[in-house]
Amino acid sequence: MAPLVSIIIPTYNRATLIGETLESILAQTYTSWECIIVDDGSTDESENVIGEYVKKDSRFRFHKRPKDRPKGANACRNYGFELSKGEFVNWFDSDDLMHADNLALRVNAFTDDIDFVIGNTVNFDEFGKTSRPYKLNYDYPIDVEKFVAQQIGWITNDVLIRKSVLREITFNEKLKFGQEYNFFSRFLYKNNKGCYLKKDIAQRRMHSGSITTAKLESKSIKRSDDLFWHENLLLEDIYNDASVKSIQRSIRRLLRFSYESQVKFSVSKNQIIVLKWLLKMKMYKESGIYILWIVSNLMIGKGYEVLKKIKF
Repeated sequence: MAPLVSIIIPTYNRATLIGETLESILAQTYTSWECIIVDDGSTDESENVIGEYVKKDSRFRFHKRPKDRPKGANACRNYGFELSKGEFVNWFDSDDLMHADNLALRVNAFTDDIDFVIGNTVNFDEFGKTSRPYKLNYDYPIDVEKFVAQQIGWITNDVLIRKSVLREITFNEKLKFGQEYNFFSRFLYKNNKGCYLKKDIAQRRMHSGSITTAKLESKSIKRSDDLFWHENLLLEDIYNDASVKSIQRSIRRLLRFSYESQVKFSVSKNQIIVLKWLLKMKMYKESGIYILWIVSNLMIGKGYEVLKKIKF
C-alpha cells in the first residue's frame, strides 16, 4: 500500500484563490493523500468554497483553528500536524499551486537513508513575471551551517518530510513570517538526512495579499525591528544545539538590526537584549563597546563608528 501523505494548509480569507490550490492537489498523480485545511478565522466565503471540495472528495478535511490557540498560520500548521495521519507531511500555502507530479516525484525519491525531500518552487505574479525564492546551488550539502548562513534555502511548500523524525519540533507560533527559516534551522540541528529533487514542482503566487509581498514592502525601521525579534526567537530556539559559530552569527545580525531599528537619543529593549546575549557568551570586551554605543546614541544620537569596532 502506498504511504499516506498529509498535506496541511493554513488559510485565511482565500475564497477567491484556494479553489485553484485544491484543484492542483486533486490533480496529483499520486493519490494516497489527505489534505487538512485549517481556517484561521476567515470572514469571507472560504468555508463554503472549501466545503464543496470536502463534499466532492473525502480526502479533504476542513477544521477551524481552536479558539485557545493563537491566531496565525503557524498555529494552524501545528494544529493540522496534530490531526494528520500520514507517514509523510507536506505543509502548503492556500494560494500556491502543485504541479501534477509533485507528490509522486518526492515520495519516489525517499530511501531508508532519506528523511526529507526538497523540491523547487517558482514564484509567479499576475503579470506573468517569474522568479525563485532562493538561489539554487546544489554544490552545497544540506547542512545547518549553510542553511543558517542562507547559502542554501527553500520555502515551507518545498519539503516533504517523514512525520516520525519531527519529534518535538513545531512551528514557532509567535512568528508572523520567516517560519521556514526558524523551523528548518531548528530541524537541521537534529537531522540533515535530506536530498534535493532538483525539479520545479510548485508555483508560489506573489500578490498584494500575501505575507511574503507585505514583508518585502514594509518600512525599513519597522522591518529591521521585525527581523530583530525573529532572529532573537531563532537564537532562543537553537541556543542549546547551535555551534558557537552559529550563535555568533545570530548575535552579529542582532547587532545590525538593533542599530538599524534604533531611534536616536533613546535606549531600547532591543539594545538590552543584545547586551544580555553578549554577556551570556562572555564577550566582555564586545559588551563594553556596545555599552559605549548605547551611551553615545543616548547622549548625542550617534555612535556607529564605535559599534563597528565590535569584531567576532
